[in-house]
Amino acid sequence: MAQSSITHLRMMLQGYEQQLLTARRLVKFHVRHRLAAGLDPQDPDPDVNRRRMVEKIAKELYETVVFTGSDNPVVEEIRRELGKNFGQEVLFTYPPGGTLCMVARTADGSRPLTEEEQRRMRPVLWRLTRQKVDESTLDKILHK
Repeated sequence: MAQSSITHLRMMLQGYEQQLLTARRLVKFHVRHRLAAGLDPQDPDPDVNRRRMVEKIAKELYETVVFTGSDNPVVEEIRRELGKNFGQEVLFTYPPGGTLCMVARTADGSRPLTEEEQRRMRPVLWRLTRQKVDESTLDKILHK
């Protein structure tokens, strides 16, 4: 039993060693890539910082603006794109004392979306929000 534990520990340490070697290779590759591009290898990668900033702003927009209500033009663009994706206009309503209610507006009138429809729609809403921030809002902020 003790031999089995030692063998298991050795295999685990070998796995960690391989992970460390891979990490070192990736760091060396990153440094060479940045040097070849004429960049300082010590500076943080701007793409990583940009993605992090996009995620942060999109999350704020998604949670605060979209789900608490706003006449914000960015929110309206996201809502229109969401409607195009699902083939029907989607509205966000906030009944008194209630939480977000997603409503579909069709030729037959308005109806609340089912739980299943909302479940399918939320990842698309998140993707559209992130995409919209990446395309427009962040560029405007960074280039002022």
